[in-house]
Amino acid sequence: MRFVDRIRHTVGREFFVSEPFEVTQAKVDAFAEATGDWDYMHNDPEWAATHGPWGGTIAHGYYLVSLMAHFRGQAGFPTVATADEMTVNYGLNKVRFLEPVLVGDRLRARMRIAEMHERKPGRELVTTEVIYQTERRGDRPHMIAETLTLCVYGEAVAHAR
Repeated sequence: MRFVDRIRHTVGREFFVSEPFEVTQAKVDAFAEATGDWDYMHNDPEWAATHGPWGGTIAHGYYLVSLMAHFRGQAGFPTVATADEMTVNYGLNKVRFLEPVLVGDRLRARMRIAEMHERKPGRELVTTEVIYQTERRGDRPHMIAETLTLCVYGEAVAHAR
């Protein structure tokens, strides 16, 4: 069954809650290395503990955005194109960082399919709301994002390549 057919009945409802994902200093440092975004509040635990407002280092906002790829895979979004189906990251409508994620937090992603719209035969645009929470803050979100995914299926796949 195609991904769009598996999620269609969930529009408007939460369809996925991830397992906890630990944000470690090593992962935050690897992100800084990959992007060149080095800052004391992210990468210097000693400085952040004594001078930073949160008592320790925090995850980069864009690191949190990049983790959506990980959580989308867990949620069942196809990650490998087939002859009959592929998904394409189409962008974001919005991202809001409401509270820093501390190194050591265990992050959980909650997803809700907000909308699905057929663009052309075999192409549907899926809007997904993603909310990040941690055990430390309970139900209060750290980040809320709205992602766009173009789902291409059937004969349209051959024309999309």
